[in-house]
Amino acid sequence: MTASEKILLISNEFPPGPGGIGNHAYNLAKFLNKSGIKTDVLTVSDFVTAGQENEFDSRNSFSIQRHKRYEGRFKTYYRRLKEIRSKAGNGEYTHVIFSGRSSLLASLIIPKGKMKFISIAHGGDVNAESLMEKMAVDKALRRSDLIIPVSKYSASKINSSIDRSEVKVIPNGFDFDNIDSLNTKKKTLTPGKITLISVGTVWPRKGHHNVLKALPRLKKLFPELIYHIVGRTADMSLINEVMNDELKTLVKIHGQIDNTAMQQLLNESDIFILLSETQKSGDFEGFGIAAIEANYFGLPAIGSRESGLEDAINDGISGVIVDPKNVEEIVSAVNTITEKYETFSNGAVKWAKEHHWSMIIRKYIESIRGIAG
Repeated sequence: MTASEKILLISNEFPPGPGGIGNHAYNLAKFLNKSGIKTDVLTVSDFVTAGQENEFDSRNSFSIQRHKRYEGRFKTYYRRLKEIRSKAGNGEYTHVIFSGRSSLLASLIIPKGKMKFISIAHGGDVNAESLMEKMAVDKALRRSDLIIPVSKYSASKINSSIDRSEVKVIPNGFDFDNIDSLNTKKKTLTPGKITLISVGTVWPRKGHHNVLKALPRLKKLFPELIYHIVGRTADMSLINEVMNDELKTLVKIHGQIDNTAMQQLLNESDIFILLSETQKSGDFEGFGIAAIEANYFGLPAIGSRESGLEDAINDGISGVIVDPKNVEEIVSAVNTITEKYETFSNGAVKWAKEHHWSMIIRKYIESIRGIAG
């Protein structure tokens, strides 16, 4: 990769808005630029105010261009596609990275020319429910010179007829602003007390309801049990179905909070838990970066089998993988961790450091440089 090369990253999520795809896109752009590879971002601005957007963008030295939303949905998406085609086709870029399904599908309208196309495969973005969407996604992936799934599980959902030599799994990375100055506390447990935490948008795929079903059993083992739920409350339906008066005394729902408040809660918690489940629509947990972020604070993680969490959690070292619907396995996982808590906590921190973006970006640069001419 030479100094004359320039990347455009198109993502359908981006901070300060919530979402793992946005978290990934931001850090990918940030660390490519830090590595001397000029990378511009074309993205959206959802779930935040204009003030929050402007404040965030002003803190970053690389270019971030955001689509506007208009009154009509048709106008919004028409203008968005027009902007993508214009920006990507202006002859300025040698590589275009597509992140998220709508961004991936937008690649179909961009004249490719000599540009190299790189597609990030997260979760449901490459596992569409309808046949027409599947065909469109496959067509977009076939136009890609490099496909980067964020986990082996995500890679398994890519059409098997697509050339596997163009598929390179690179795990998600994590980073925090001012990471070297973060106040992370040494983790210790108090007998009879346990604090669990989940971080991520609240909706059925994240499986918060699976955690709730295990709480009565855990309460018997840990009388002082608390469960923190952090994230934008998009769909509370399954939580509301399970919630009762007993659970209301154990569960604290915080909604979307800033990073400082989230990090404080991670310092106060003992175990991170994310019991995600694949949806009928095909959407699934592609990785689960929140587990790695929690690991950095010394929290061992419990996550779902048959998901990207199998890559995010080093089973038996940084946490434990379980069947998200099996209460016995969930309770057993908590017991396993608490019995060797210091060992798991130390393993979690070490695992997190191996996934810092300063390490992960090297794999991206190597893979991008490896694209055949």
